[in-house]
Amino acid sequence: MKNLKGGNSSLYYSYKNALYSRIAQANKIDNLPGSDYSRLKKTIDNPIELLSTNIKINLHKLFKYCINPLTKKFGRDNVALTSVYRNKEVNKLLGGVENSQHIFGYAADIIFTNGDPTSKLFNWCRFNLPEYHQLIWEYPERGTYLSVDSLNTPFSWVHISYIEGDNYKTNSVSSENPKIHEAYQDENTFYIDNFTHKIDSANQQLLEE
Repeated sequence: MKNLKGGNSSLYYSYKNALYSRIAQANKIDNLPGSDYSRLKKTIDNPIELLSTNIKINLHKLFKYCINPLTKKFGRDNVALTSVYRNKEVNKLLGGVENSQHIFGYAADIIFTNGDPTSKLFNWCRFNLPEYHQLIWEYPERGTYLSVDSLNTPFSWVHISYIEGDNYKTNSVSSENPKIHEAYQDENTFYIDNFTHKIDSANQQLLEE
């Protein structure tokens, strides 16, 4: 599987974009699907999920149903993938949870590069993608990505995942700002560990008040 596209190649990201990691590159880590299998197959419940073939299948579906529609809508030049596949070592360096969806090729972290807020990205996915597993508006209080020169400055992003057979479309916000969570509290939402789940949409006005 050399690419993850379904049409005009200029519209879509390639397979190597799913594997690229600045952290992996800086630490000389081979961030390749299957690299965790031999090392961890005796320590996890379902090691087959770490096989290279299965991770590549998951990545293909993630791109087909989530990332490709985004790049087709907004243009590849306006959408960037900050993190897609991570092996366990890269995930640990990035501070990801132990069983992160990224490890299995289920998830991508995405930003706009044209200055548009991540709320716009979240809401387009929320109301236009027919299937996804999880959608998270991540740390909106950090603001929008500005340029390559600001990569070391924290910014907001959108996390999206696709798990075939388990796409129940959970919509959440993660934030270190209590006021954001307070604004989303109602009879439909619930809060756990800096996450408010089952939100209806990303409300950009919360950041402007």
